[in-house]
Amino acid sequence: MNTILVVCAVIATLAFVALAIQAILTLQQLRNTARAMEFLALNADGKLTALDPVMDTMKSVSGALTSGWFKIAKAAYGLLTGK
Repeated sequence: MNTILVVCAVIATLAFVALAIQAILTLQQLRNTARAMEFLALNADGKLTALDPVMDTMKSVSGALTSGWFKIAKAAYGLLTGK
């Protein structure tokens, strides 16, 4: 009976050690991923601010398309083409 308990204790201890090692490796990978994400975020910041004029232009175009004059022009085109 003692032999069975000792074998179970050894197996449980080995399983716990393996689980602890796996947790440590996972946390290290998570830390490396977080560092890489931080690096990408810092690099992307300058590139995204360079796109601000393009985004402003897109906003003005989309605002013009949804405004009233576009609807009027579309209606006039429909009258001229017979649609």
